[in-house]
This record gives sequence, structure tokens and C-alpha cells, in this order.
Amino acid sequence: MKTTIVLAIMLLAITSSFAQEIKQISPIRAKLMARNGAVMIDVREANEVKELAYAVEGILTIPLSEIQNRLNEIPKNKDIILACASGNRSQKAANFLVKTGYKKVSNMEGGISAWQAKKLEVISKGKTSKKACCANPNSKKCNPDGSCKKKAEPTKNASKTKQ
Repeated sequence: MKTTIVLAIMLLAITSSFAQEIKQISPIRAKLMARNGAVMIDVREANEVKELAYAVEGILTIPLSEIQNRLNEIPKNKDIILACASGNRSQKAANFLVKTGYKKVSNMEGGISAWQAKKLEVISKGKTSKKACCANPNSKKCNPDGSCKKKAEPTKNASKTKQ
């Protein structure tokens, strides 16, 4: 009985220390980290990424099914952010990377669903989403990509007063 309790406590301690090595981060934090040099890896399958992708410069696409064979593409000396559709596959990838010796590993919570919920930029079927200014991209208020046109500065017209 005592042995079982001791083993359970040891297992809990090991599991807790292992789990602490993988940071759970928000999409906004992931975007900031990627902007500051962290390597973001999308572990979804290629067909998923083709439909909807994170608009992050330098993002790597390494499907979970291939990660074991592509470790040479993942630097060990940088912060690593793993992302997927919902956060489940990226958590599995994070666990795997930690087991293989990676130290600075983060899992983005909620995946691309949470990313979109925070109105962060995505690429949908090759087109980048910008902050839309209107529902109709053909409106004169919008650029062809759906982003808002810059408002023209008001011109200073000299008003003439009648005397």
C-alpha cells in the first residue's frame, strides 16, 4: 500500500514537471512571439492548410504525421509555438518535441478557431483576410482584398463669407 502511494506521488511529480515544460499560450501571445523570432509550426495536414492558414511570416507547416521525420527542420535554440485546428494535435506535437529534447515549447490554445475568434489574420484559399470594412468587397469603401481604404484627409477649403 505504501509503495503504491509513493509510486503515485512520484508519477504525479514527474507528470507535473513534464506538463510545466509546455506553455499554453493565447493566439495573441503566439502572434507576438512569432513576430519576435519564435518559430511557429502548423501541424495540420497540407489539405487543411491549403483551405485556411495562419497569416504568419515564416510559419512552418509540418503535419503531426510527419513531425518525427522532420525534426531537422525545427531549431532547438529558439522558442517553438505549435498550432493546429483546435489545440489537440499541437499538444501532441508539443509533448513529442519535449520528449525529444526541445526546451522552449509552447502550445497555442484553441488552434485556428481561437485565432479567428480573436480576429487575427488568416489566408483562406490563397487570399489574405484583412480587417474588413464592409460586407461588400465591391463597395467604394473597400479595397479589392476587402480591407478598408484609408480615409482621405479633409481638405482645407477657404470658406468665403459674404459681405
